[in-house]
This record gives sequence, structure tokens and C-alpha cells, in this order.
Amino acid sequence: MTQTVAQNGQGSKPASPYNHGEYFGALDGFRGVLALLVAVYHTPWESWFNNTPFMDQGTVLIDLFFVFSGFLMFRLYGDKIHDVGAGRAFMVKRIARLYPIHFVMTMMFLAFALARILAHKIGLSTQEAGEVLPFAAGAPENIWSLLSNLTLTQAMGLHDSLTFNPPSWTISVEFFAYFVFIAMLIWAPPKRAFHFGLIGAGVAGLYVFLASQKPNMDITHDLAFWRCLAGFFTGVIGARIYGIVIKDKSLNSVNSMSYTNILECAALLIYLLFVGYCGGKMQFLVGPVALLFVVVFAQDKGFISRLMMRPVFGYLAKISYSVYMIHVIIAIVFDMFGGRALSRIFGAGWHDTAVWGDLYILPYLLVVIGCAHLSVIYIERPGARLINHIFTRPKLASARQTG
Repeated sequence: MTQTVAQNGQGSKPASPYNHGEYFGALDGFRGVLALLVAVYHTPWESWFNNTPFMDQGTVLIDLFFVFSGFLMFRLYGDKIHDVGAGRAFMVKRIARLYPIHFVMTMMFLAFALARILAHKIGLSTQEAGEVLPFAAGAPENIWSLLSNLTLTQAMGLHDSLTFNPPSWTISVEFFAYFVFIAMLIWAPPKRAFHFGLIGAGVAGLYVFLASQKPNMDITHDLAFWRCLAGFFTGVIGARIYGIVIKDKSLNSVNSMSYTNILECAALLIYLLFVGYCGGKMQFLVGPVALLFVVVFAQDKGFISRLMMRPVFGYLAKISYSVYMIHVIIAIVFDMFGGRALSRIFGAGWHDTAVWGDLYILPYLLVVIGCAHLSVIYIERPGARLINHIFTRPKLASARQTG
């Protein structure tokens, strides 16, 4: 397979596995780590790690994903989408990337919902106070929420809570953010600093609006689209800043390794402190913090970047989307097993000491990684090929007829 290499003014960057001109190895590595952190964040059993300040405020981890996405989409496609045809081709690629595992996980959660109904009917489990069985009156999991999940509209303000596979809300809002991105590139492509200043003002306005509506950034099913837009276009601004940095020879001349390492350490420390100790309304300042993080680590220069470009983190990046999409159902299974089997073996308070909960996270993550690996091979890749074939077949047939 032929791989392309991008020049950044300081030599060549690593070969891109995506057949584009640029590959941001450190950001890719961080994406894999973030996916695992989100998987830990959603573990329902007691553990010391999940009760640290960093994980307690971990909802803003998601916003870095949005910023990553906006940065990468603008760097890779910002000069390639000029008309509706190019926009359509872009959306086909994104659907092929997002939908296969989303569809499979929606079906798995549907099966899980039906299994809960069956277990209740045969007396295997009883309905607890305040619990609503799936497809019962008032339940969030019903035929309408199933349809919204299948059409990727589940987080567009149609429901009062998350439904079926909880993490898929991000896929829903990012899918529709792509349409805004395409419309911008076709009808109002940003070229000058003034244009990006307007985008920045819009992003700031979105965060101000969200802060007026919510106590913190834990925004999912109702105003999540605006949260995603704010993060995504923060990434677009970051892509513009990065473009200036790598082209400006005066900025590139300041390339001593000690300076670069200090800058990376500072960016990482600021981000960690922000996530861990800035809760409540302070979380709405996530934009500039994530912007600094992305611009610094996109350059792939310092020792932290080189660490994140190691093969192990590259591997985590490749399976990160599957990790993100499948981990909740695995966490549920592990929690059920811990509550039933381990409680019988070690007693009902087996996880009262948080260290046991931390140890329990290790096999959980191993299973998540193993299942994600299989998901990439048997769901993501075949599903992407199928969708690409479906959307390109009419064009091929038309070409044969005219030929």
C-alpha cells in the first residue's frame, strides 16, 4: 500500500495510514487513550480511580474528541469540498465510518432490552422501584427512540434522556455537525483571519449560550448538537492556527527540544488540571484549553508526542471508535457478574475496598480491547466496504451505460 508523507517544515511526518497528506500521530495516540478513559469513566462499580477528581469531572473528555474531529476534518478536507458532489462523497465516507458499529450496537441494546422484559416476565428478575421496563409506558427505550437511533437523530433534542447505547449520542450530533461543516466549505469557505475570527465569535457565543442553560458540560440528549458544534469548530480554528505555525519560519525557528518539551508538558498539565479541578460553570472554558492541547500536540515534536506515537498507542487509536461504542454493554455485563457471582464468592461487600474495583477494571479493559479488535475486523471494515459499495454502485452502473 502506498502511503503519503506530509512535510511540516521540520522534515517529514510519519506516513499516514488514511491515505491523506497528513497524519497526526500524537493526536491519534491520545484518541486511543481517551477512549479507554471514557470506558473507565462509565464503569458502574466502586473503584478508587473512578473517584479521582479527574474522573469525577470527566464529562469534558468528550469535548476533546469533538475538537480532534474538527481539526482533522478541516486539515484533511478543508480544501477538497467545493461543491455538493464533493460534500456527498465526504458524507458517504463518514457514514461508512460511523454507521456499521452504531447499527450493530443498537441491535445489541435492543436485544438486551427484550431480554430484560423476558427476564421480568418469567420472574428471573423483578422490577425495582423507580425502574421502567423497556417499551413500557414512559420508558425511554421505545419504538420511537429505536427509530431515532437508527436514523442518528437520537441526540437532537427528541428525547428526555439517553436511549439504547448511551455513548452513541456523540455520533448523532457529530453526524449533523458534518452538514454544517460542508455547507460552510461550499458556500462560505473561510480563507482569511477575519473569517476565523467570526467562527471564534460563534464558538464563544455557543459556550455562553450553553452556560446560560446548563450547570456544567454534562450535556447529552437535548443541547448536545450545540455542544458538538462548539467543540468541532474550535478544532477548525485550531487547524488554521496550526497551518500558520508550520508555515511561519520565525515560529518554526524556535524548535529547541527543551522548549518543545516544556510546551508539551505545560499543555498536558493545563488540560489535566482543567479536567480534574474545573467543575461547574468553569467547564464551559473547555474550548481554549482543548485548542491549546490540539495545536501543541499536532506538531508531533516533543518527547510526549513521540511517546504517544509508539505502536501501542497507534493500535489503541485504530480500535478507539469500537472501544468507545462497545464498552457500555461490556461494563453492564461485568457489573452484573460482579453483583451476582463475585458477591457470592467474596461476600456482598467485595468491592467496598476500592482497590478491588480497580483490579476489576483490568480484566474489563482487556475484554473491551479484545472485543474492539474483533469489531474492527468483522464489523467496522466490512460495514464500511458495504456502505461504500451501496453508495457508489449507481455511479458505476451509470458510467458503464454511458461508456
